[in-house]
Parts: sequence; C-alpha cells; structure tokens
Amino acid sequence: MRRTTYPSHVRGSKATAPISLTARVFLSAVIMSLIVTSATASTSPQFGGVLRFQISERVMTVDPRQWPSDSLRAAATERLASLVFDRLVRFDDHGVTQPALAVSWQHDAQAKRWQFHMREGVKFADGTQLTPEAAALSLQQSLGNEFDVSATSDSVVILADHSLPDLPAQLATGRYFIFHSAADGTLSGTGPFRVSEWPAGDGPAKVVLTANESCWAGRPFVDGIQITLGMELQKRANAIAFGQSDVVELPASQVRLVGQRGVRTASSDPVELFALQFDLARPAIQDARLREAISAAIDRASIADVVLQRQGVPAGGLMPNWLSGYAFLFPTALDLPRTRELLTATGREVSHAAPLVLVYDSGDEEARAIAERVAVNLKEAGIAVQLSAQTTGSASKPSAGDMRLVHQRIASPEIGVALPTLLASLGEPSAVLETPAQAYAAERAPIDSFRVIPLVHVSESYGLGPQVRDWMPPRWGGWLLEDVWLAPVPAPAAGGTTP
Repeated sequence: MRRTTYPSHVRGSKATAPISLTARVFLSAVIMSLIVTSATASTSPQFGGVLRFQISERVMTVDPRQWPSDSLRAAATERLASLVFDRLVRFDDHGVTQPALAVSWQHDAQAKRWQFHMREGVKFADGTQLTPEAAALSLQQSLGNEFDVSATSDSVVILADHSLPDLPAQLATGRYFIFHSAADGTLSGTGPFRVSEWPAGDGPAKVVLTANESCWAGRPFVDGIQITLGMELQKRANAIAFGQSDVVELPASQVRLVGQRGVRTASSDPVELFALQFDLARPAIQDARLREAISAAIDRASIADVVLQRQGVPAGGLMPNWLSGYAFLFPTALDLPRTRELLTATGREVSHAAPLVLVYDSGDEEARAIAERVAVNLKEAGIAVQLSAQTTGSASKPSAGDMRLVHQRIASPEIGVALPTLLASLGEPSAVLETPAQAYAAERAPIDSFRVIPLVHVSESYGLGPQVRDWMPPRWGGWLLEDVWLAPVPAPAAGGTTP
C-alpha cells in the first residue's frame, strides 16, 4: 500500500487547530479511496506470465483418437486435452450439463437420436472455421462404429440402436473433444491454449502451451503454461517449496506434510478409488467366504487416517457418497470376529495355507503403502499375504496374483456415466442406468459377491505457489487453468534484495 503523509494534527502532534466537519469527511474519503485502490490493484485479475506446472503422469499425446485405457492416465490426458480442445457440452460447477460448442440439443422419444445445434463463428486455433462436418468427424472417430454421426447445415446428429439418456453427460467427459487435423497431421482445437512444444520419448519432459488469442470463450489470463510431465514426488515437493513451480500435483499422503512447510494446498472431493479385485480363476480365492473374510479384516479407517494422512475416506461402495448419495449403505467397519467366523466356516488351515499374492503397481505413489497396510491387517487376522510389485504398462509378463490393488479415477460427476465406466474398467458387466435403483443394484453386484472390495476414496490434490490466484476447479477435480492468473512478484523493500 502506498504511504500517505497526513497533516500534523492527524499524525498526533501538538498542533491544536481544529478540523472542520467538511475537512474530516474529505480526508476520510481520500483514505478510503487509497485503501480501495490498493486492494483492487492486488486482487484484480491480471494478464501475463507463464504458469509452471508439474505432474507425475507421463502423458504421451492429447490426441482423442489415441486415448489411454488406464483410468488414471486417461484422467491426466483429459486435463491436458481440455486446455487445447472443447467439447459440445460441458459441466457447470454443480455437475449440470451446459452448452459449449453446441448451444442446444434435443432427442427423440427413445433418446436414440440426438441433435446438437452448433455455435456459430468459432474457429480452431489454426484459423480453420469450426463446422458441423468437422465436429461430426471428430465425434465419429471418438465414438466408434457403434454410433452413426452426421452433420446438417447447423447441427451434429448422433444415432444409436439403443437408448442414450445420458449422452450429453457422456460427451462432457473423456475423449469426446472436437478437433481439426491439418494435412501434416497436426491437431488444432478451439480451447484456451494451443500446443507450442510437445516432447517425444519417455522420462520427465516439458509441454509448452501458449494462449489462444482468438478463443471463442475469451483469452486466458496467463500467456502460457509449462507443464513438466513424469516428475518424481520429491522433486515436485521441493519445486513448490522453493518457488521453482507454481502448481504441483500431490499424492494424498503428502498434502499435510507439504502444507506444514507453508505451502498452500487445494483438494477436490474424493474422486479416486483404491480397491481389491480378485482373480476368480485362481483356486485359492474362489471361495466367496474367504473373500468376505478379507473384506471384514481390513481396517479402512487406518488407511484413510494414517496411510493417507486423513486425505481419504473409507469406502464400502464404488462411488463416493457425494456422487451416489447412498455410499453410507455399504459397511466399512473392521470386523475381526466376522473374519474368524468365516475362516472357520471355510475349513481353511491358516497356519498351513500358502500366502495369498497381492499385486500392486510399483509406479503408483500411494499403492505400496496401502498394499502393505492391507497385508498387515490380513496377517493380524491370520491370513498370510505375499506382496508383488508390478510396473503398469511394462513389456514383461504381468505377475500372477490372487488379488490386485486397483486404483481408479471417477470419470464423471454424473453417476449414469461414472458407474458404467468404472464397472467396465474393472471388467464387470455394465449397462445403461436410467434410475437410482438401477445404479444401486449395478454397484451392489460386484460388492455383494466380493469380486471387488472397495477400500478408500481419495481426493485430487495440488500444492499452489504464492502467486497463483483463482484456483477454482470443480469439486470433482480437473483443471480450469484459463481462469487462473498470476499475481505480480512483490517489489523488494527499499535497500533490500529480492529473495
């Protein structure tokens, strides 16, 4: 705030000349004006600067035609792609579908034919005009041959041989971006940024994005973004602590620790699931009573509170409660008496039984600690477990395991999209869900049979540098970096130096 020199009678000197009422009012107005001006200068969004970002995932491409099957890698790809591309439809802050590149839509009585009316005057970052034909071509490649996608003079039409009641919500997530492919194969989008540099190869690498000056929704505040991919946890934690990055992705177990170092943190609602999935082809695990005994023996609260440092929520269901509204109906409590009762009923000779093999992803920053805690819980219940680390995506043959610790990202704030997507990712039957009762029944099926045992839901978390302003992503995670701006670096005090 600028320093202001006041008359001697205001500074508290021995001057005794009285101040007239008019002078007092005028002086008060001047002071308030200076305060408001200073506050406005420090809080008003400003254009300029480059946002530096570090994440753990090594995203190879944002091409919607080359979408990864792994849900965590797909989520990371979606975050980057959303900076470059737009969809026909988007979610607002309440998870309700709203217009994006489509301004309105309608469907027939069976919800098999959908028509999306396109926004006019939109251009791709390379200057090419967005047309219904271009949008239809993008969606046909993303949706596949199961759908028939065509264009009219002002619309995109999508036909299917079955009902699609949640199609707008489906198109608002995942790979369903609209893009233009140039003759040389370069992709352009209509989003707030354009790709300037995209690295090739494995290992840590830097993606450079620049502001799309002609974006139909308005120019983003920052001039560009530098996103370092594939960064190790310790390097990310050091980068945010010592001002080498503006935003870093944080695993749940590190949020409190980083916060204790004076770093501002932000977390979404729980949007990731850790669960045990059984290989029912393995003889050792085919008895459902043994799988139920394992479920009852796991202390989910200790995983959430100790392993994840209170950044997780014990999970009895696949969907978090903020999304389903019925997650509380699934039990999560530790029940060792029930475990012992079930083990006795199976006739399993605990002392002589071979250890069950639990496989986890060695590249997952939380998986090892969770797997170790599960093994401790089961050992205390009399069930021996052997841990087996495996690198996801490795060329080597996958390790054989009786059960696997899976880590899945909730794909959408709409349960009619999120639950079928998760079930399909787990290899479970999925179908169109039109009512809450259908969703509840579909979710209960793999849980009641103990084919899948949910453990904990985890938030998506980030460390934020002191210059970052208006970090306001949706409650279900993701990025809205077009709204983020960088506050100016404070000038050094007179005679001082910049730290």
